Amino acid sequence: MKSINRVGACFFFLFLMIAAAQTSAVPPPLPSRNVDTLRSSLQRIRSHFSGDMSIYAKNLVTHEEIAIDSDSVYETFSVIKLAIASELLHQEQMGKLSLSDRVTLEAANRRLPSGVLYALDPGLNPTLGDLLTLMIIISDNEATDAIADRVGRNNVTSYMNSLGLSKTTIEFSDLDWDRTWLGSLDPSYKKASGDQTILFPFDKYGDAQVSAAFGKTIYDAGIYFGHSTTREIGRLLEMMVAGTLVSAQASQKLLATMEKQQVNDRFPHYLPGIRMAHKTGDGQPFIANDAGVLWVNDQPVVLVVFTGHHRGNTPELHDAIATVAAAVVKFYGGPVVKGFVEP
Repeated sequence: MKSINRVGACFFFLFLMIAAAQTSAVPPPLPSRNVDTLRSSLQRIRSHFSGDMSIYAKNLVTHEEIAIDSDSVYETFSVIKLAIASELLHQEQMGKLSLSDRVTLEAANRRLPSGVLYALDPGLNPTLGDLLTLMIIISDNEATDAIADRVGRNNVTSYMNSLGLSKTTIEFSDLDWDRTWLGSLDPSYKKASGDQTILFPFDKYGDAQVSAAFGKTIYDAGIYFGHSTTREIGRLLEMMVAGTLVSAQASQKLLATMEKQQVNDRFPHYLPGIRMAHKTGDGQPFIANDAGVLWVNDQPVVLVVFTGHHRGNTPELHDAIATVAAAVVKFYGGPVVKGFVEP
């Protein structure tokens, strides 16, 4: 009888140890919070911003959502490359192309400095997969036009529409944009080839004149890189996380590529150690955008910030976007740099 009791006591002790281990493995609950607090913080940041700002944020675990001017159409600049990448992967799924297909880049493919391909010798023969990587992680415009020419810009827009993203569109090439901008300074460049645009004599014009021409092209020339809303780009990112953008494999590939992003002067600025997959858009000092997924305490949070008509300098523009991201991460209990203070 004593032997049975001893065995029973051992099993009971073992049960207590397992229960204690399981209890200690469960992370402590996050402090109670009200998402309206975060909404107020973001609205305050926006009210201090010298220009227009649209913000969309959604925690994909709690489904908390904040939408501030999120249905207004903004110039995306290079954030539209997420839509181009989506159509590329869509056409691969349909068997129309393979990411292993090679594209020969000629001198005319060169684009004004964005990325690295413009600085390399003509005749390079990268794969579509290589171009996809360059388009996303260093925002290479030569890679972008090569992919968009291959898949068709109208097909990019059509695919976005099929996903319910009716305000996400692309119509013009990067070369179209450069010709319009440079042609406003020197009319002979209105029909320039790509290799001619990279030789444009900027030193003949003052910085203020070049910048004014750039801003006029954005707002008055009737041409754009991409159009979308923060809500629609947020929805595109949500589909990636869910594995429903084209396919689970394609969604994961695009997110993994975005995690290798090399342009990290916005969302990541105040966020050491935060895992994120994101894509920027550049039209400084008038516009800068960022869009991505931030994993905070293992919760994927979609965040998209678009700006427009900014009246300050580029560092101020980037800092405002970085501040939005830091406020979101701080709200969900993630780490921000020491000394970060919200406006």
